[in-house]
Amino acid sequence: MPNLDHLDPLVSAVVAKRKQLRWSQAKLAQAAGISRRALLMIEKGGDCNLSTLRRLLTCLDIVMQAGSSRPPTLDDMNAQNAKDRFGGAR
Repeated sequence: MPNLDHLDPLVSAVVAKRKQLRWSQAKLAQAAGISRRALLMIEKGGDCNLSTLRRLLTCLDIVMQAGSSRPPTLDDMNAQNAKDRFGGAR
């Protein structure tokens, strides 16, 4: 399978699942109600709106979950700064 590291994680999940299912771009595009060209652009890293992404994920039976992370504490920031500057926590 080609390297998908350059893509957004959601897009790489779409591409990987489509290929795992052995679906063509045309088949997925038709199932999601978009053009093959639109899917091609999305798979190359282009933008898409949330409703299009939801349709793609639904067609491929991929669950998308939103979450929030806590803001970093001062200790977190100091540890990251030390790691960045010195190559490890101090």
